[in-house]
Amino acid sequence: MLRKLLILLPVLAMIPILSMAAEEDKYRLNPTPDPNAPFGFYIPKDLNDALSELQKMLHPDLVEEITHGSESDMIKYHFGLGMWIRNNWALWKGSRISRYFNELEIYHPDDMSGIILDSFWTQLNGKPIGLEAQIGKYKTYWEKGKQQ
Repeated sequence: MLRKLLILLPVLAMIPILSMAAEEDKYRLNPTPDPNAPFGFYIPKDLNDALSELQKMLHPDLVEEITHGSESDMIKYHFGLGMWIRNNWALWKGSRISRYFNELEIYHPDDMSGIILDSFWTQLNGKPIGLEAQIGKYKTYWEKGKQQ
């Protein structure tokens, strides 16, 4: 019995480590490579393309986490996934997706990534994206800021 326990102890000790590794894998991104893009990753052309790219590049466990979270939970991805989107899809540098948003009168990269993330959640949950309403929310925010 003691012998079996001594054999099992190292295996049992590895379980938390393996669990942490699996958790880290959940947050590892697998973006589509594009050697012609500024940072080497594919940059979507519009919102639908961005949602498709997110579906491809995110680990299924993260997609599941997002799906089962609430819409208001999407704010917790602003500084992680949202920052990755802002930086690697060159939202600060006039990429094609940022120009797409500019045509919709959305100019700030935080707003662009917010629309992308919120739209991803609504799509995963089978709800209408409501792009016009999202755009209206950001326009109202900036208009109020100008009046103060």
